[in-house]
Amino acid sequence: MSEILSAMPINSSTNDDNTQQPMIALYYCYPPLGIPSPQLHTEFHTVTCTELKLGGRIRVSVEGINGVLSGREGDLREYEFRLRRELLLLSRDSNSISGDGAQDGVSRDALCTDDNYEEATSKWLDIKYCHLRTDVPVEKQLFDSLSVKVTREVVSLFDFSAPSIGGKQKNGRRCRQRRKQKRKHKKQELSDAATAGQGEDQNQAVNDVTNASENNDNNTTTAEDDGVGSAFTIQDWEKYTPAQHLSPKDWNDRLMELSLSYDDKDDTTIQPFQQPPSPSISIAKESDVILLDARNIYETRVGHFAVPNLPTFFPNTRKFSSLPMALNTKEAAEALAGKKVFMYCTGGVRCERAGSYLRALSESNAGAWKDKQQPKGIYQLHGGIQKYLEAYGEPLRDASKSEYDVATQNANSSTCLYRGRNFVFDPRRTDPIVGNGITKLCDDANDDRVSLVGQCIKCSCPHDDYDNGHAPSEGKEARCCRCRVLVLVCNGCRRKVRSWGEETHPDAVDCEVTDLFCGQEGTKCIDEGNAADNVETTWF
Repeated sequence: MSEILSAMPINSSTNDDNTQQPMIALYYCYPPLGIPSPQLHTEFHTVTCTELKLGGRIRVSVEGINGVLSGREGDLREYEFRLRRELLLLSRDSNSISGDGAQDGVSRDALCTDDNYEEATSKWLDIKYCHLRTDVPVEKQLFDSLSVKVTREVVSLFDFSAPSIGGKQKNGRRCRQRRKQKRKHKKQELSDAATAGQGEDQNQAVNDVTNASENNDNNTTTAEDDGVGSAFTIQDWEKYTPAQHLSPKDWNDRLMELSLSYDDKDDTTIQPFQQPPSPSISIAKESDVILLDARNIYETRVGHFAVPNLPTFFPNTRKFSSLPMALNTKEAAEALAGKKVFMYCTGGVRCERAGSYLRALSESNAGAWKDKQQPKGIYQLHGGIQKYLEAYGEPLRDASKSEYDVATQNANSSTCLYRGRNFVFDPRRTDPIVGNGITKLCDDANDDRVSLVGQCIKCSCPHDDYDNGHAPSEGKEARCCRCRVLVLVCNGCRRKVRSWGEETHPDAVDCEVTDLFCGQEGTKCIDEGNAADNVETTWF
């Protein structure tokens, strides 16, 4: 494999001096035939990235690849060139090509006859090039190592111990074995304590622990149970039709048209950036469109789509594998059933799976979706928020003050439907291209609500910097004491709270210090309790 790579021609585009600037490349792909030998394919990425001096994380599975890399733009584009070529080779005859790169004496180079690899693989591979922030040193925004690993999925939608509908429970046997082993050790510990003289009460405790554990094992949700709020793993859910892709322009045009269509309604129409009257039953019945943010709560807290007159469903999850539980709540079923669902995430990869799962769940007639109408249509933003902001966003003017440049460098920014920052999973934390919200439908284009959506969890003042002026790599961010999720805390409140891993904040002087959590004004963790406690539908 390494000999083949060294023989590949360097793409001429990498010789341009303008390609030496450091950037981030974000991508995913689902090749038609998948990745037949993930372990062998990791060698391609390891060798190529090492040669080009790229750092980052790459996940390889039988279904595809998901990666984020940092390096010089020219080197990143050369990596893309080689990756597209490699994917095309795999697709030509994935069953016949051997691991040593030959097929009946024919070289792998000869198998690939397309000169334009980008065109041939454009439907499989979606890659985005992202700029670095200007308020953080360059070296603190780049990956300092490379991780290439084989995973079960491109992106993990499930905790594989979740119950199933219409099929066997995935990984259930292994989980039951682990629980049984833990009970055995616990019973032995308590039994030893009782033998040492703890008495009859301790012996009773042994029996109580054993009985309680056995009862918990029997609480498996099935299709016949109520199952509301559970994370169903529906058999072959990934084979359901995924969401229909909409380009950033199609996405914007459709939502803009739907938003403006309410201008001719009667006095029940919701005005831009206002909450609907309570109750809003008549309006909810009129609207057959809803947006679905498939990201986690710490992502939506710094930025999200805000389409005037249209609702958005926020699952407010801590992790992506909690999304199935959030979608299987009565609140989600009532909000999404019978609607046209417009789904979005950071780069698009999560919607690839979430769209198929939502369709499978709505057709299962189980859990919260029992007797519920299926969505009229499920759409996803192709390329995600990142690709959308390339067309409609604006660069930060002064990141240290969280001020945004309003409609000066992008002709499309006046019709931007995204507000705030785009959270990313690389050393930058947030992308420097942001959304200013749709200004022409807002009474005051300079209103803070248009440009900044984040709030301090303690005092509710405008704030959208998790790192409070520090580089993310410095580790100064505030995190929930229970689940370690990121929490927005302004500089004034930061010294009054104790973040995960802290004894006390260094600046805590003469003030009462409380433990910080990620929900309910910093007093409770969102990762405990019912999934329905966190989901919400918001109008803008």
